[in-house]
Amino acid sequence: MRKLAPLLLVLAALGACASNSSGTKSAPAAAKVSVTANGRMIFLTGKDSQGFRINAQHPPLRASCAACHGANGAGGVHLPGGAVSADLRQKALAAVKPAYTLQSLERAISTGVDNQGKSLNPVMPRWKMTPRDLHDVAEFVRTLK
Repeated sequence: MRKLAPLLLVLAALGACASNSSGTKSAPAAAKVSVTANGRMIFLTGKDSQGFRINAQHPPLRASCAACHGANGAGGVHLPGGAVSADLRQKALAAVKPAYTLQSLERAISTGVDNQGKSLNPVMPRWKMTPRDLHDVAEFVRTLK
């Protein structure tokens, strides 16, 4: 039994890393969430796949992308000051010139600068998130049809 004690301690430590006291997965295990799943969660709820709220430079009017652009990304929601939320579906993003790329979507989401280098309406939040979350939500937007 004395020879097994160090091995049991190692196994117990590994088990502790895999889950916390509530039984949920720790950050390394949660990192396995797919790009699409994390991006979808951020778009629909304003929280990442680990449940962390996505913040903006200034408090946003609404807590998630979907609250303004709709769950399907179609936009058309009338907002204060006469702003109307943009259509984020693939067809609409490809119709503007130059077409939105992953990089220009990320820039629009995080800095409020559109595909032509112009500032978006100030009602559009300048979202502050990790590079991974920004990439994931922009990739998810590219899947909207």
